[in-house]
Amino acid sequence: MKPVHHPVWLRSLETHAGLVSCLVVHGEVHDLRRNPWTTEYQRVPEMVAAALREGAFKSVIEWDPVTGVHGRDAAKWETLASSAGPAEARGATYAVAPDARFDSAEPSPVTVEDFVAIVLRVLSDKTAQPTAFVANLANFAFSFGQNPSQSERDLLAQLAKAIVGAAHPEDAGQKNLLVLITPAAHALPLSMLPGPAHLREVVVPLPDRQERSTILGDRLHQWRLKNRPKAGQAGYEDLIDALDGMSCQDILNIEGLSVRCAETEELTADSLLSLYRHGIQTSAWEALSRDKLLSMPAMLEERVKGQTHAIEKVTAVTIRAFTGLSGLQHSRRQRMPKGSLFFVGPTGVGKTELAKSLAEFLFGDEEAFIRFDMSEFNHEHSDQRLIGAPPGYVGYEEGGQLTNAIRKRPFCVLLFDEIEKAHVRILDKFLQILEDGRLTDGRGQTVSFSEAIIIFTSNIGAAEIAPTLTDEETRKAFNSSVRDHFVREMGRPELLNRIGDNIVAFNFVRDRGFLAEIMRSKLGSLRAQLQDKYGIRAVRIAEERVFLEKVAGEIDPTMGGRGAITALTKWVIDPISTFLFNEVPDRAMCIGQTLVIELADEDVPRVTLEAS
Repeated sequence: MKPVHHPVWLRSLETHAGLVSCLVVHGEVHDLRRNPWTTEYQRVPEMVAAALREGAFKSVIEWDPVTGVHGRDAAKWETLASSAGPAEARGATYAVAPDARFDSAEPSPVTVEDFVAIVLRVLSDKTAQPTAFVANLANFAFSFGQNPSQSERDLLAQLAKAIVGAAHPEDAGQKNLLVLITPAAHALPLSMLPGPAHLREVVVPLPDRQERSTILGDRLHQWRLKNRPKAGQAGYEDLIDALDGMSCQDILNIEGLSVRCAETEELTADSLLSLYRHGIQTSAWEALSRDKLLSMPAMLEERVKGQTHAIEKVTAVTIRAFTGLSGLQHSRRQRMPKGSLFFVGPTGVGKTELAKSLAEFLFGDEEAFIRFDMSEFNHEHSDQRLIGAPPGYVGYEEGGQLTNAIRKRPFCVLLFDEIEKAHVRILDKFLQILEDGRLTDGRGQTVSFSEAIIIFTSNIGAAEIAPTLTDEETRKAFNSSVRDHFVREMGRPELLNRIGDNIVAFNFVRDRGFLAEIMRSKLGSLRAQLQDKYGIRAVRIAEERVFLEKVAGEIDPTMGGRGAITALTKWVIDPISTFLFNEVPDRAMCIGQTLVIELADEDVPRVTLEAS
């Protein structure tokens, strides 16, 4: 039978089987895959055995440390074992529960020592019919750690000698073969085994697009979906892309979930995937409405003053995500983040505040705003803090700060602050997020960013750009500074290419009215704090508009909103603090009173208490 689809890993296994004496198969080895000869779905070890039988091997002995020898050729093991000498077959048995049902055949009581003893003899036997040994769960049988005992070293030495001895310069024919199957290659002592001339690694990846397409072609008719897409439709292709990063077992699990959910209500494909990934049936994006989005600019402007252009850009990106048209520049848009933005501008102009406001607007909670200060990730191995340390290193079990955060809250606004300060290795991770919409953490678990909006911030060029420029000139200057930095200084234009036209330059906040509004917005929290701690009923600024505009006139435009906070501290908070310390020995004096701030003749703030 002609194979429907021969994945690359299987072709690699077929190529090297018989050329080398040992293959290490690792990766997604616990997954199900479609057997290209029978079209049945089998576990990877069964697929490996089937591929070897389709080749030149007359016997394929399957073994694992739990069931022992099993499978179609289990009887041939008895022939090999019966011809072995006492030193090769010691007869020790592996304890298996009497009620265990691991296979259709009775498990053979074969220990790892018994198994290796026969493998050693057969590998070096040039007269034997081509025989392959497939050792599943090899990480449990051959994982000796960093410091193996002397007996373990002896066993490895014998195995290495047999693997090398199986290759003879005068023997160009089929070689006997040992296949070690493990989820992770690092779990095996490969450093103690021969090099690539005698041993090859075969990596089993997650299903590629062709495999996912084949699985859907086989199984989609059994999915219980509302508006189930058909082959050739755009929704069908989107579903194939949306399953990227999932195993075959995941896809079959989703099929089962669709059947279970259909008992009460059939779901759309998007809702079903959201339910499987996050445990949430209704996506936060689906919960948005047209009316809410129409109010978006006004709501954002309540918190971010003087940045109309930036708010318009953020609104456009959000509407694009809402309408499902994000990522059309990519071939696989379903897995992309909902949007990506690059905020650049002077300090204190509202870049972080706009990101916070966006998170609260979209997801109803400012906790959906996740911020990483990239000045803390400027060392070579800082990426391990984001995604987690690899196996064998300190912090492996803890996972990564970024991957853990996204796994906990997939619907979020993710802010990488001062991106230019990150180590260049971290930029590669950002490229992967923007291109693939996912990262694999140190524990091998894949995290999806497809429900997040990604925002980078920077103040590149802020020291060189004059605040006297017009808003249009300011935006052009910042855009030019960003591109020069990433293209000429860093030699990494690809990050900007992924962001496209979404570089958003913020203006200097020069308008006294805007600065006064920023200060006025902060007075609310001050009033609440004074009431809570001192019982002060109200806080009144005499001629408030004139007072705040006078203060705003002394703010350096390069400081933006932070300058407004600094000025408020100098002209309001410090005078109140001094007054309470010097003039209020007993807090009871303040209860029910009104605190008044006014400018004296010499333009010095004066604070008094008045009866309400």
